[in-house]
Amino acid sequence: MNTIKISNNQVFWITLSVISMTLFSTQSLVIQTSKQDAWVSFLIGGAIACGITLLSRALSLLYPEQTLGEFSKTILGRWLGKIVVVPFLVAWILISSILLRRFSDFFQMILFDRTPTSVLMLLMMAIAVMLVSTGGIEAIGRCSQLLGPLILAIIVAVACLSYNNFEFEQIMPVFKDSGVEALLRGSLAPVTVLGDTVFLLMVTKFMENPRQGTKSAVLGVAVGSIISSVLTLMTLSIFGSRLSSKMLFPTFEMMRFVSLMEFIQNIEIFSSVVWFFSVFIKLSLYLFTASYGVSQWLGLKRWTLSIWAIAPIMYLIAWKLPQTDLSDAQDQLELGIHYLIPIVLIGLPFMLWAIGTMRKRQSSL
Repeated sequence: MNTIKISNNQVFWITLSVISMTLFSTQSLVIQTSKQDAWVSFLIGGAIACGITLLSRALSLLYPEQTLGEFSKTILGRWLGKIVVVPFLVAWILISSILLRRFSDFFQMILFDRTPTSVLMLLMMAIAVMLVSTGGIEAIGRCSQLLGPLILAIIVAVACLSYNNFEFEQIMPVFKDSGVEALLRGSLAPVTVLGDTVFLLMVTKFMENPRQGTKSAVLGVAVGSIISSVLTLMTLSIFGSRLSSKMLFPTFEMMRFVSLMEFIQNIEIFSSVVWFFSVFIKLSLYLFTASYGVSQWLGLKRWTLSIWAIAPIMYLIAWKLPQTDLSDAQDQLELGIHYLIPIVLIGLPFMLWAIGTMRKRQSSL
């Protein structure tokens, strides 16, 4: 596995593909908080997420030839190093399960209303297992390099075709009804997705050029943040904040309004393509990071063996989760704000970086 490398370009597309689903996960919740200024909250959240990505980059570059499971033991010792890895593994498994459940509910709602969600989840999980078990991170990189530009092209096309529906008075007045506090609170929801780049701690080892590759990840977060902000602005200019906040998938509803000379219509199916590809890349990536991390944690020689334990666990958790609605999304957001952001995205990486930096300096004296 050590000989497998992914390029800087692939790192960028992996990152952009992974966070391109931000709108589907958080848009309505952000609009509820920040109202017509929700697009600003996405920009603020993107700035915070770039800072989190830079922290993950700094930690990864301390030991670019090691993964999280390896350098955590180098920094903290064998047992403490193992304990620190557990929250990351739990987060990757839980995020994947929530993602799998939202994916199945979304596709059942718009396309497969007679197909059980358990079947949809099983099919997606099977595809991800096949990709990860046969090709690992290299296959994920190649898929993202192929699918990422397609995702971006669809988003740009939808933005252009929706222009004739814009009513910019819907987003006025700017900053008047929300205020700084609401903007900051609204930015926390995007951070849970845009800042979810701690996968770099597992993936940097497999980059051709770790220093440039991690820069590509930061660029991917920045581009994804801007896209999320622009699409939110478009959604608000069509529906307004009051109606958008009550929708489960506002961007999907926006696509239903697209009509160009009564010739180009009903393009909402393209949003399902974006959703499918994004979920596929992110689910595959987190299946890889969780499986590789667990195999190192247990000391397994063949990391692919752990896939056959991790994948069923992800599926069973997703199967037990309730059907997606705004109240459940709010509960999951609270979990992300109180657990994911302070502990997994910021707290533990900062602690490892600070201790690792001190150890590096002491060893160089």
